[in-house]
Amino acid sequence: MSDVAGADGDRRLRVDLDVDPVGDGGCPIVSEADSAAEVTVNAVGDECVADVTTPSGDVRRGTGEVDEECLCHAFGRLGYAPHFRRVEDGTILVTAYVDDRDAVRRLVEELRAVVDRVRLVRLAVVEGPDATEQVTFDLSALTPKQRRGLELAVVRGYFDDDRDVRLSELAEELGISKSALSQRLRTAQAKLVTDVFDGAEP
Repeated sequence: MSDVAGADGDRRLRVDLDVDPVGDGGCPIVSEADSAAEVTVNAVGDECVADVTTPSGDVRRGTGEVDEECLCHAFGRLGYAPHFRRVEDGTILVTAYVDDRDAVRRLVEELRAVVDRVRLVRLAVVEGPDATEQVTFDLSALTPKQRRGLELAVVRGYFDDDRDVRLSELAEELGISKSALSQRLRTAQAKLVTDVFDGAEP
């Protein structure tokens, strides 16, 4: 099966995760810059090399040791390839294509053993040879404040791969603190993800 979807139209899931590596772990993805618009990783043998492109366009290279605590190894142990999208304030957005919801749970558990924090950002159904993505959420479980915060984040492109809006800007627009908005979005996302896990067929 291919990394995105099988030629026979097999259904898969795309999972986007925010990951905070261990602070003193020496992950080369975050060792050279706290924020990156583009990340390329090459882990060969005992050494990992990461080229990160900062928002200003500078390309920096970080190197680290490959071991069992390595972020890439956590994906590899389950047979999934990580696609590193960007880094913001030391948090890595990484995408993987997995087989079903149980695989998402296993991946999150595997990552939690080697990183400080992992949070599910997006879950999308990928199906067919053209790898079209479809995802359905029930917003009725959200409070008005949670819905407003989530809708603003979506409209402003906060969850987009090429986003140019920061959490602090959204919080200012809503008239609340950055930490309050972060908590509001986490709670809303948790409710939506629970609905997807409980209500959708694998």
